[in-house]
Amino acid sequence: MRQFLAAELPGAVRRELEGWCGTLARELAGWRFLDPASAHLTLRFLGEVGAERDRAARPVWRQVVACGRTVRLRLAAPGAFPPRGRPRVLWAGIEEVEPGTALAALAHELEQAARELGFPAELRPFHPHVTVARARREGDAARAAHALEPTVEGWIREVVLFASQLGPAGARYTALESFPLRGPDRGEEAGRA
Repeated sequence: MRQFLAAELPGAVRRELEGWCGTLARELAGWRFLDPASAHLTLRFLGEVGAERDRAARPVWRQVVACGRTVRLRLAAPGAFPPRGRPRVLWAGIEEVEPGTALAALAHELEQAARELGFPAELRPFHPHVTVARARREGDAARAAHALEPTVEGWIREVVLFASQLGPAGARYTALESFPLRGPDRGEEAGRA
């Protein structure tokens, strides 16, 4: 089955994303907007994973994630893929509230573990984002680039191993297992939302 490791968006951040997507869906033609309820921050796509590899990998994911820190984040400036030419994917950026590299460090550690388990290397650099729409035909992504002004923050406290099933209506995601992140460093607890 197709699998990936991701963080689900905190409730307040997800609601803000839903509002932004609702506004864009009314303004932009030519885009199929994804259900914000299934929005997630992919940390490592794994591809097709057999039962034996899945059994061997889960304890590794648990150990790697347990060493990572919880992360306070918010939505950030949106954009489109590819960055040049006709855009096919519209996304909302994700950024850590305090300057830091916890997300990038976690993605890097998961990448290292995946390689050690024999998964093919991910050649693209980690770019924290949430996919919000896919082009049905040529759409106006440039107009959307100025439409997101994030106002809320939330915490990621776990990483989820998802299965992805592709269908005519798009992908359907099933949570297979959750792996908790290490709590905040000393002094951060008061700032938790």
